[in-house]
Amino acid sequence: MDTRLPEFPELEINGYITELDLLNNPIFTAKEKEFLSEFYDFMEENLETDLKTLEELNYLAEEPIQEKKREIVVNVMKKLAEKSYYSTIFDSEDYDIGNVSRNALIALALCGGFWSRNSEKYIGGNWSIEMGRLAGGTLYCNPVNYKANDYQRNKFLNPVVKSGAMAASAMTEFIAGSDVFRIELRLEERGNKIIANGKKLFITNGMLADYICLYGRLDNGRLGAIIVDTENQQLKNFESSRVITYGMRDAFVSRLVFDDAELPKANLLGGDGLDIMFHQLTEERLVISAEALGDSIKKLFYAHSFAIQREQFQRKLHQYQIIRFPITKNMREVNIYLSALMSYAREIDKKQQLERSKIMASQVMGLKIETCELAFQTSLDLFRTMGGRGYTEQYCNQIGLLDAYCMIHGGGSHYILGDSESRKFFKK
Repeated sequence: MDTRLPEFPELEINGYITELDLLNNPIFTAKEKEFLSEFYDFMEENLETDLKTLEELNYLAEEPIQEKKREIVVNVMKKLAEKSYYSTIFDSEDYDIGNVSRNALIALALCGGFWSRNSEKYIGGNWSIEMGRLAGGTLYCNPVNYKANDYQRNKFLNPVVKSGAMAASAMTEFIAGSDVFRIELRLEERGNKIIANGKKLFITNGMLADYICLYGRLDNGRLGAIIVDTENQQLKNFESSRVITYGMRDAFVSRLVFDDAELPKANLLGGDGLDIMFHQLTEERLVISAEALGDSIKKLFYAHSFAIQREQFQRKLHQYQIIRFPITKNMREVNIYLSALMSYAREIDKKQQLERSKIMASQVMGLKIETCELAFQTSLDLFRTMGGRGYTEQYCNQIGLLDAYCMIHGGGSHYILGDSESRKFFKK
């Protein structure tokens, strides 16, 4: 059964918006615009049909759609990997911009969408797909690349980076959340085996992953990280199941259970698990900032177009200040944060040691909080602009209205003291 109402037409983008045109934005360098243009072409040639199919599946009620989505998501990651878009840690010599800048631009484009020359329509981005790319291409690949030995690199890293094998990073737990100092999952050494016992929650790609970077407590109490080969999700004493969220409808957010699961000790990454874990976080926060800005751009496209098209009380919606002013304000903020995003990305590309700088980590955390709140605010403003139509799946699915609700406190961005300090530091 299709849940759409025939009385409600598909919401279409019309009109050129200078402030949201990234290819003509002076914030980006010529090389960055060239990379963006190439990625848009890739999206149009390879992803347009997949993105539209994922949207269409969300309108179907009383029909099994999970396996269809699984196949699409897995194939999208393989397509991205063919062009080094899944993970950006390799093939640096093929590009004129750095790894972190490429990663941020890909996230921006995948969430923000693009104009299709074939259909002459705006194709909305998909934050769920980008979260899957982030989980496998950054949160898994970066720490593994940091500490893997030659055996681990060949067996567990190359298949992900080069072939697009699904991967995930398992840190968050039910009790501890993303508080790494309270992780309870045990990694017990028994001869040449590591025995994993515990549960993980909100793990993107968890039930799709071929490989998982799993964090837990070693016998000495310190944190460790080990690569789990899920054997196509058939690993003995390992279970994964999907967690249904209000937004991110196409992301395979999962719950993982390890009940005396045996893992080869050769899969254990060298060094301290806390150091390995934090090696990913600065770039992750930067990429999530790009995702949030891309999502904000998408919501602003829809809000702007709907305000121009929709008439209420014999006036177009854009003629009402309460509609027009928030849209204009949000457009200005997007460009301010885009400038900060690219400044940080370029600096880290020039000086890789900044990835491990506490000052940079704090700055980027502040940016992540601000941009996720902007995505949340643009969703609220779009919801208000659309009125009762925003209540329907018809438009909620099309624009991913609830995606920002999943990210506003996600990834450790709760309003704790550290985040408050990061916010102040970033604004200063």
